[in-house]
Amino acid sequence: METAPVSLQPDEKPHSGSVPKFFEPFVKLMDRQIPPELASTPEDLRRSKLITRFGILGALFGVSYATFYFFIGHLWGTFIILLCSCGVALTPFLLHWKKSIELAGNFFSLTLTLGFVALCCVEGGIHGHAIAWLVSVPLCSLLIMGRKPSLWWSAISFCAASVIVGLDLAGIQLPVTYDPKWNSLVSAAGYLGLILFLFILGLIFEFGRARASAKMEEALLDLATSNERLVHLNNEKNEFLGIAAHDLKNPLTVILGNAELMRMTENPQMAARCNDTIILAATRMRDLIGTLLDANAIEQGKFISNIERCDINDLVTQCVESNRATADHKNILMRVGISDTLWAKADRAAAMQVFDNLISNALKFSPPQTTIYVHTLPEKDFILVNVRDEGPGINLEDQKKMFQKFSRLTARPTGGESSNGLGLAIVKRLVDAMGGTIQCQSTPGLGATFMVRLPIAPLEAGAGKNDESTHRQPGQINSASAPASAPSPSPISGNRVR
Repeated sequence: METAPVSLQPDEKPHSGSVPKFFEPFVKLMDRQIPPELASTPEDLRRSKLITRFGILGALFGVSYATFYFFIGHLWGTFIILLCSCGVALTPFLLHWKKSIELAGNFFSLTLTLGFVALCCVEGGIHGHAIAWLVSVPLCSLLIMGRKPSLWWSAISFCAASVIVGLDLAGIQLPVTYDPKWNSLVSAAGYLGLILFLFILGLIFEFGRARASAKMEEALLDLATSNERLVHLNNEKNEFLGIAAHDLKNPLTVILGNAELMRMTENPQMAARCNDTIILAATRMRDLIGTLLDANAIEQGKFISNIERCDINDLVTQCVESNRATADHKNILMRVGISDTLWAKADRAAAMQVFDNLISNALKFSPPQTTIYVHTLPEKDFILVNVRDEGPGINLEDQKKMFQKFSRLTARPTGGESSNGLGLAIVKRLVDAMGGTIQCQSTPGLGATFMVRLPIAPLEAGAGKNDESTHRQPGQINSASAPASAPSPSPISGNRVR
């Protein structure tokens, strides 16, 4: 499994939240020594940061001790520590130059080992504090390079310390090259400095570990979010397949049955009825496929609205007339109340899709002998279109999910019509794309009212009635123009589903 590269941008704040703010410029300066090649994986990046921080930390400690030794007259110690400080300070630059964590880490460990052994030779061997500093060498190599290199440097440090101890046991006393009166002060500075040095090493490591842990938690959270989305998409896919299998199976069965009947009959009237039934079933299948394609295109952001000045009264009237036959078939009365000419900024085809869905939904869920009211009203900044029915209404639980894809509501169609839970989801997205809003007010048992508000378009001087209608093929979301003489309004897919 490949590890995704981790880019280190110049303005990135990898230390943010891990170090005090007044250290941030200094830490950012150190991070500039990390080559991009070593920022390709989180582990390489972490080790590279430790090398740069340990290098700068060692140099600062070295300069402090060299200054102290110089003032007490410990010139050999000053010289050794300055050389050692230069070596550890060059480690980040060696990392940047050679782009090798192993090379830089080994150079850093070698510099510390030689420096501490040299100090033992001028500070009395085991009677000085420098031998205790050898413990930091395997620790640094472990943090920087891992277990295997740290085993080698542990063995090297152990051997170096054993030689110094052996010399003392053999009666060979290593010299003390500074005034003995400073012995207590030198020892105190050495041991206290070692405690502070190891604490800061641990603190640097802990900062890196905490940040790595935070990044891991963030990655796990992103992974959990992605998994939830995948589960959601998988459920939608299953819903899609279920709708396709169920809602397309019945019309196909009708088509096959009537086609067989047409082949067997010689009665012209029977053949005509079979032909009409086949056309209705095929139209139902086309509308369903168009609805699915529309929902998918809108979900993928492929809907591009063509906003223009539209006569809302004209669009509503066309949609009412296109649903008149269904209303008559179910014995439902449609009352239309329109104000004076109302112009809105909208996509004509999308607006017709919205109105057609709302009107056909009202017909679908209304029982016979009821009335559907469609009104248009002007508001300050919007044109309001109300569609009210006298059906069973929508309960509060259904109102919370009614604009979600594949949401099956409690109310069922009163005439056996199909319902796949996509119509209102498409309506909501189309209205949003046109800068409008849609709301529903309903009390169970007292019908439902859908209110669509589209931005108003002030009537311009000399502007006439926009008499062009828009035609879209199923699944094609972009607007296109068609003559107004088309026999019936043709919204995006012509579907009438909730």
